[in-house]
Formats: sequence, C-alpha cells, structure tokens
Amino acid sequence: MNPEPLPITVIGDSLPYADGAEDELLELFRTAEDRRVGSDELAGAIRDWPTAYHLAPERAVLLAPLEFGPRDRVLDVGAGSGVNTRICADRGAAVTAVEGSMARAELIAHRCAGLDRVEVLCGPLDGLGDGRRGIYDVVLVVGVLEYAGTGPGGGRGTAALLNGVVDALAPGGVVALAIENRLGLKYLLGFPEDHLGLPWVGWEGYRDGEPTTWSKRELAQMLADAGLASQKWLFPFPDYKLPSVVLGEAIYQRPDAIDMVDQIVGHPTTSEYARPVLVADDRAVHTTLVAAGLGPDFANSFLILAAKDPEAVAGRVDENALAWRVAPDRRRRWSQQAVVVNSVEGLTMRRRLLDEDRTGDFEGWLGQVEVSEEPYFSGRNLEQCILDSAREADTGKIVELLQSWRAALAAHEVAVDTVSEPHPYRPADATRILPPEWLDAGPDNFVVAADGLKFVDREWQANGGIDVRLAVVRGLWKTVSAMLGARCRLPWPFTWSNDRLVAHLGGLIGEDIDADLLKRWRQAEDDLIRRVYRQPAVRLAELHDAGSRSRMDILASPLSPYRRLEQLVHRQEGLIAELAGSHERAADLEQVQARLARAEAELARSQAELGELRARLARVDWRERIHNKIAGLIRRIPRH
Repeated sequence: MNPEPLPITVIGDSLPYADGAEDELLELFRTAEDRRVGSDELAGAIRDWPTAYHLAPERAVLLAPLEFGPRDRVLDVGAGSGVNTRICADRGAAVTAVEGSMARAELIAHRCAGLDRVEVLCGPLDGLGDGRRGIYDVVLVVGVLEYAGTGPGGGRGTAALLNGVVDALAPGGVVALAIENRLGLKYLLGFPEDHLGLPWVGWEGYRDGEPTTWSKRELAQMLADAGLASQKWLFPFPDYKLPSVVLGEAIYQRPDAIDMVDQIVGHPTTSEYARPVLVADDRAVHTTLVAAGLGPDFANSFLILAAKDPEAVAGRVDENALAWRVAPDRRRRWSQQAVVVNSVEGLTMRRRLLDEDRTGDFEGWLGQVEVSEEPYFSGRNLEQCILDSAREADTGKIVELLQSWRAALAAHEVAVDTVSEPHPYRPADATRILPPEWLDAGPDNFVVAADGLKFVDREWQANGGIDVRLAVVRGLWKTVSAMLGARCRLPWPFTWSNDRLVAHLGGLIGEDIDADLLKRWRQAEDDLIRRVYRQPAVRLAELHDAGSRSRMDILASPLSPYRRLEQLVHRQEGLIAELAGSHERAADLEQVQARLARAEAELARSQAELGELRARLARVDWRERIHNKIAGLIRRIPRH
C-alpha cells in the first residue's frame, strides 16, 4: 500500500497557473509504486510535452553537477510537480518545496509521499515565515524567474523574487538558477520561444507582463545587483528542461573546444516538441559560434550557481569537471552518467550506472559493462571529418574516411569458431564477427589520433560477437543519419532513398549491401531498440519509415519554403543531368522519349509545388502586413 501524501502548509493565496496535465499526474502519483525521477513507471506515462516535462528522466541531468547531500537544507522555489524536490530528497537533503499553485502542491505531496525530510508549502515565496529565512544551504530557482513579472507568477517582479531568494540563504549558501537564454542558438535558428510560442520574440524584445528571459550579460548583472556577485555558469543542452548534457564554462576555454563541444553535445537543438520556422545545420552553426568564442553567450539555457561568497560556489561543483552527460530515453536499467574530467593524468571519462539495484551486466544477448574511469581521447572523430567532407560535397574524401573505418573493423574481424547462441546481431549464418564490445563501432566512436584510429566508448556488448556485415550497415546508417540531420548538401541526388544511399556508400568501400541485408539489419536494430529504450515506439516507427524516404522528404517542411524552393532547383538540375546522360547512352529513340515524358511529368508536379509555395508565401506576406498594420494602430492608442 502506498504511503499517505505529505501534508501541505498554506502560506498565502494560490496562484492561477496550470499546463493541463495536473489531474492526470495526480492520478499517476497516487498509484505509482516507483515515484523516483527516472523510474520506468513514470517515464512510461509520457505522451506529450506537459507529461514529458514532469516525468522525463532527463530532468535529473540538470542537477547532476551540483554536490549536496544529507547535511544540506534545500529550498525549492516554484517547485512545480516536485521533480527537483524529489531529486534532492533522494540524495538525503532536507527539502522545503514552495509552490504557488495548490494543484501542483498536491502533486509534490504525492510524489514525495513517505519522505520525512520534505515539507510542502503552498503560496508565494514572501509567505515564508521568519523561522525559515536565512537557513537554506541551497536555493533552487528552476524555470521560475522568467514568470516573476507576470500575473500567474505573482507580478512582483524579478528584483523582489531575487531579494526573497537571498533572504532565504544561510551564510555560505548558494542559489542554483536555471532559465532559457533570450539569445539562445535555437531561438536564433527560428525555434518558437518557449513561453510565447512565436519565433524571435526574445530577440525582438518582450512586452510588459510577458514571461521574460535574458542574455548572459543581463542575468549576470541582475544577480550581482541582488548581492550574488560570485557566479559559476553551466550550460545545459538542448536546454535546461530536458537536458542530456551540461557543459562547464571551462570546456569553452580549451584549445580543442570546437571539436570537444561538438562531440559531447552533438545536435544542440531538438525539434521533438517544437517545430522551427527555418531548418539549418545546427551543429555547424554551433561550431561557428564556439570557434568565435561566443558559445556561452548563445547557449540555449543557463544553469547559474550564485552566492555572496566565492568559496560557496566553488564547493558545490567539481572544479575539474568539464561536462556531464546522460544518454536520453533509455530504460533505467541501462542509464549511465558520464563525466569528462580534466585530472592530473589528463582527460578522463568517469562513468556511473544510475540503477543502483541492477543485477548482472547482461539481459539476454545484450550487455553493458560499467567502466568507472577511462582515458578521454581528445581529437576529431571520423563522423565529424565525414560531415566536413559532406558539407563540401567531397565524395572522394568521404570514401577515403569510410575506407579507413572499414579497415579498422577488418583488423579485428575473426572467423566464427564458437558455439555461442545466435542472436539478432549474430545470426546463425554469420561467417566473420567482431568482438562483443564492438556493437557500437560506428565512425562516431573512432577518434583520429596521430598513431591511427582509436575506438572509444565500448559501453555495449553483444554476447558472442557481432556479424561484421550488420556492424557495417549499422555504422553506415548512423553516418547517413548524421549527414541528413546536419542538412548537408550531399553530392548525391536528392531523390535517393536512405536505403539506397547506405547501399551506395557500402559499395564504395567494397561492401555488397542488398535489400535482404538491410532488412536483416533493421530486424536486429528493432530488437536492440526494444531492449534499451523506455518508449521504443517512436524510434521503431522512425527506423522502419526512414529507409524509403529521401532527403526531399526529410528536408521538406511547410514551415521552410525557401529551403523547399532550393530543393526544387536541385531536383530540376538532377533531372536535366539524368536526361543528358541517358540521351548519350540511349540506343533507342523510344527509350529517350519515354524518359523525357516522365521528366516532363515530374517537372509539371514540381511546378505545381512551386506554385503552391508561392501562394503560401503570398498568404504569409498578407498576414504579416495585416499584423504590422494592427501593431501600428495599437502603438498609437493612448496609454493612461
């Protein structure tokens, strides 16, 4: 039987805000047996953005850099559904959760039921009694400051909120504040602003009474004005809400920052719950900003540790840590935290399994071995090199790099001479296999070093080894996905399907990849996905759908008409080139005429698409003129 919910102490009027998921979450917390942040039971209930925000295990990554425990008293301001309250309590801290909404305070009371070191208060921060002021070692302000000047947020303004936070701090206490960056990379690329749902709102400037975010410089000054001049900045990606990575500021100061940040972060944005207005190569843009020394200023979000005392900040984060990372969307059984540390021995990777109750390294044929510490090899990986070549449309260099990867695999191939039980990645007819720990031996896990390629990140193991044919297909598929995800202008026709591109690249490096091999790989990857990920349906649908799609399908978007027009131009160029080549080779005039008829039909369809896009653009232009006219009239209305 589940424990009774914690009592709620009312310290003021309840504030009127909600995201619509409260009733569903309350029923879940009433019945769930494992209410820890990161539990498979809670994660299994995710179905949309509100439930993901309250239930996703990635929420725990934000606080991973902070060091605190049973000796600390924590104040969680604007505690929401109690995500951070529960995280702190599970680390042993005594936590006071202050939540303005009674509906959400009830969520905290149920999520933290049975935890005797948690108290739940409902009301504004200024409702704290004198007995609770000046006693907290850590004050969390996560996703709260942006609402301080709004009606639902109490309307008292940011200065009042920060003053209240400072009043709650004990001597030597520290504030941990998380918020979006108004100049964040994703907003620069046209993603809708998180609170208002429109692109470029923060860049253009907020209106009075709207949720508001600030730049790095603005926030630093606001905190200093509140007496919190000692600050340490951290940078969650893709943002502070559902981060998979948190970077320390020191990583940007390294000579290898450009490559290292790109390797650890990967794609700095995600469109899982929001569609950008324009599509761009976000990794390339991020790399450009890091190279220009602007990475911290254009990070999507901030996690700031601020205090009056410099020693208070220094004592809360490992000064040698450069980055914290957790692979997203995994079942708890496979979740692992990795920390990149700059130690006296050089760069190291420290790993820790998050499931303390796990028994055994293997589940069926799949295994995961915890390596508590290993060297971190600095340098560009093959995937980064291939992406650079793809952006330059350099086919020869792409093939050269893939051949070096294939040679690295060949050096570790062995003939099958064991009687291990077959599994999807080692079928019964396999003749040559790779070692068990080479399951994830794609180009992204080979670092280019002075003495050759270094295979890194040997987290996964497949019992008895891996069929080298399937390993090659898996590596090529990941490479193609990286190229398409980066929106590279590749030197192959836009109409080629992903399967065809994988088979073509395989042929260029001497691998015969036919439809049957692709099908067998997809079945093996299907089994792997079902074992590893907590909600595999989306990944499985993408896996089975992506093979037949072309880059035209992937890049096309009704919200990016200019990109679509560019694709149409390239498509016509490809058709013309195909016709010219066919005409030269054709021995039969009827064959040429048939090809020409098909091309004319394709051209007609493309012209129809172009006309549709022009009409869409005209409608957008008309709405924009009306919007601007109305805005001008509003500005002329006298304000009293």
